[in-house]
Amino acid sequence: MNAVGLLRLQFKSAHETQEATMADVSLHTAHFRNTGKAIPVGAAYAHSVWGEDMAVSTMLAMKDPLYKSQETGLSKPMPDLKNWDKHEAWYKSVKVDLPRLKKYAQKVYKATDEYLASLKDADLDKEMDLSFMGMGKQTMAFVISNFIVLHIANLTGEVSAAKGVQGLKGYPF
Repeated sequence: MNAVGLLRLQFKSAHETQEATMADVSLHTAHFRNTGKAIPVGAAYAHSVWGEDMAVSTMLAMKDPLYKSQETGLSKPMPDLKNWDKHEAWYKSVKVDLPRLKKYAQKVYKATDEYLASLKDADLDKEMDLSFMGMGKQTMAFVISNFIVLHIANLTGEVSAAKGVQGLKGYPF
């Protein structure tokens, strides 16, 4: 298996785990806010999907993100990186329409896989300037694996923890 094939497999696994973790989530569970500093379930899932859309579309594929042309199921857009100080308030106030958000998620997953399928292993060595995030110059491989696929896994963990705070089973396994 080549590097691009491995990345596609990692995304497939991360997406499947995220969706399985979300499978039994009700609107009440999604909007439960008494999670302390943990991100509420619906907001964590929305952050994961929206973040993937933004990163793959704008940082890698150099095109408009899907959220600009698709129904996302979010009551308001997630703040961008320039407004990071507004994220906690967004987490605690955003409302999600789970069926619409899940439909948007499927489109994001498909767009990610199509983008990855267009790459050659050599493309992963391309240098990207992440100075605007305080991360200096990194390779595309670093951005894809550490900034996107691990971000999905981390936020799936947030969903699992926030479900656990509610006395529910987090991960499906």
